[in-house]
Amino acid sequence: MKKLTNAQFEKACSYIENEARGVDRAFFKYWKGEGNEEQVLQELEKYRNEDGGFGHSLEPDFRLQESSPMATSVAFQYLTKLGLSSDHPFIKQGVKYFQDTNPIGEGWQAVPVTVNDVPRAPWWSVQQGEQTYSANPDAEIVGYLLAFSDDKEPKSKMLMKVMDHLSELNDYEIHEVLCYLRLAELAGGDIKDVIVDKVHKQLPYIVDRPEKWDSYGVQPVLLVDSEDAPFVDELNQELHVNLDYIVDQQKDDGSWAPTWEWGQYEEDWEKAKREWKGYLTVQQVITLSNFDRIEK
Repeated sequence: MKKLTNAQFEKACSYIENEARGVDRAFFKYWKGEGNEEQVLQELEKYRNEDGGFGHSLEPDFRLQESSPMATSVAFQYLTKLGLSSDHPFIKQGVKYFQDTNPIGEGWQAVPVTVNDVPRAPWWSVQQGEQTYSANPDAEIVGYLLAFSDDKEPKSKMLMKVMDHLSELNDYEIHEVLCYLRLAELAGGDIKDVIVDKVHKQLPYIVDRPEKWDSYGVQPVLLVDSEDAPFVDELNQELHVNLDYIVDQQKDDGSWAPTWEWGQYEEDWEKAKREWKGYLTVQQVITLSNFDRIEK
């Protein structure tokens, strides 16, 4: 069993301190007990717009200043980890943004068509015409509405839509799966049971073999990030191989790098890549810590 050495851990901390975005640096300090939630919120404020949504490249793979449901869902991933209540302004205004961008309960467009006017990864281009429905980010957003909104009708309609979609799924795309798992944690109860059961049955088809991990393959830690997560027993063997792999993937500068490329807008991709490196380094250190894979 491989562990991150003290020297490697310190390198990671140094990289985060010197190279990560302010929001990831602040969150890492909060996680270590050296910072507070207000410092994270001050950094998140830089990505927040007047409509209550978030933009400004918070999701680094599209360089859009205006708000989008996708970037706002990323913001809520930070906000829920801080344990904020439903009456916090970021939560209240973010919920209103979600409601305003899906007024009739038919689903959210992950990014507006104006994303086509800015540098981005090719998968974020918006194509005109009818699109295949995806629960990314709809399922996750429904979870936030269940957790923080008192407006029952719209969220009930969307909950039915995303759960019906889950029941009909044959191809389990990892980003949809992660959105459903976030919904499961936020909703709990029967909803969580249904989602976990559905994903559990598909685990062999969702998780990729190690030879694919270098090229954006689905790694077990995406589904199991702590000892308390669902599927920790089912993926036990694959998980420990994955954790060894993560230790080995740390770069000489202390970081972890994305396994994908844009293949376009090279100058903007380099900036996005640096932002991803900071984010991923925080996440990998936290995951390794959760599994006692950092030397004391």
